[in-house]
Amino acid sequence: MVHGLLGGRYELTAQLGRGGMGQVWAAADRRTGGRVAVKLLTHETIAGRSDPAELIRRFSREVSVTSGFSHPGVPAVHDTGIYEGGLYLVMDLVEGRTVDALVAEEGPLPAGTAAAAGVQICAVLAHAHARGLVHRDIKPQNLMVTPDGTVKVLDFGIASVLDTDTKITQTGAALGTVAYMSPEQVRGEPVGPRTDLYALGCVLYEMLAGRRVFSGVSPHSLGYQHLERAPEPIGRADVPVDLERLILQMLAKDPAQRPTGAEEVRARLLPHAAGARALTVPPPRLDVTALPAGASARTLPPVTTVPPMTAVPPPPGFPPPIPQPLPYTGHHPVQQQRLGVGWHLLHSLWVLPTFSIGMLPWAAFLYIGIRHRHRVWLATALAYLALTIAMLVVIVTTPDSELGPNGNPVAAMTFLIVMTLVPPVHAFLVNIQRLRLRAQPPPHHHRRR
Repeated sequence: MVHGLLGGRYELTAQLGRGGMGQVWAAADRRTGGRVAVKLLTHETIAGRSDPAELIRRFSREVSVTSGFSHPGVPAVHDTGIYEGGLYLVMDLVEGRTVDALVAEEGPLPAGTAAAAGVQICAVLAHAHARGLVHRDIKPQNLMVTPDGTVKVLDFGIASVLDTDTKITQTGAALGTVAYMSPEQVRGEPVGPRTDLYALGCVLYEMLAGRRVFSGVSPHSLGYQHLERAPEPIGRADVPVDLERLILQMLAKDPAQRPTGAEEVRARLLPHAAGARALTVPPPRLDVTALPAGASARTLPPVTTVPPMTAVPPPPGFPPPIPQPLPYTGHHPVQQQRLGVGWHLLHSLWVLPTFSIGMLPWAAFLYIGIRHRHRVWLATALAYLALTIAMLVVIVTTPDSELGPNGNPVAAMTFLIVMTLVPPVHAFLVNIQRLRLRAQPPPHHHRRR
């Protein structure tokens, strides 16, 4: 045992950040002389959680998933262990800039440059998906561009393994960032490889447009837009039509309408990446908090090494996690909020024009179609408008003799009855769906490094 060194070899030098899974530090490897990144899960972090055993399971899962995943686009895991302050994980130190920082500084990127980055990300995702892994948290903050132009995909630790039945239950846990969360994640449904394609579509859109696909003041509003709103056009004349078409297909609400897999997306991005300028970043400017000279030797407690790539035991005072396979493919939706009668009435007022004897149902569906950018409802509004016009034409052109007491205006009466009864029933059924979507509770997401 050596005081001040993790595992007798890792000296913490600068804090790189902290998030839901603990702290991340740059460290010097005394054995090799190289630099590594160390993720710490401290006792304070564990004790501050409502379910400490679940956090330990997640940390152990990150070790298992990341150590078994070998790809140039993913930081490699070198070591793991336990010390008196908690648990630690040692991996490659990736120096560079995150994609969100690049877009914030440079604005929209050239189409070819964004496509070239997408090709690299797709190579990682294809490798992961072929092994049953879904990242579930693809976002600009988890994509690091190194000085040589390589794009590294970070944080595979919350990845799920397909075709598993075990559920690690944590009510309200939604591990993706809402701005890049797929509709199926918002609804709490199982995820799959096409979930990552949706998130990557959000990233590519942001790289080209310089803005997020959707913006909102709350997770609730963002989640609702992912469910209901169609993305705005990217709005750049220099973005090839087929590239924008690919990105919008990746953003389809229905996973079945997205590309078949990361390999297909990669193949469709390659023509746009040919000859493009690669992403480049200046020498790393890490936002770090350096330790004072000699601080680590005074403050780090004794540590005990654990053989690399083994399950991480819980720290003293916490029960061992229940042995379980890797997690299920989705997450549990948060508890539904109870909404009052007034809320339901307020959001149902749009149906009133459908009771206008067939004259204004088109206006009701036009309102919700425009309000929510819902193409099906807009098409319904046009259909009702056409039926209203047809009804008026039939009534106007019906001979006066048929409209009299002894007449039999079959066509006019049929139109009138249908347009009086059908629109309110249709609107009632649509309103049930609309209220359910608007009442969708906001996903709770963890802030990550």
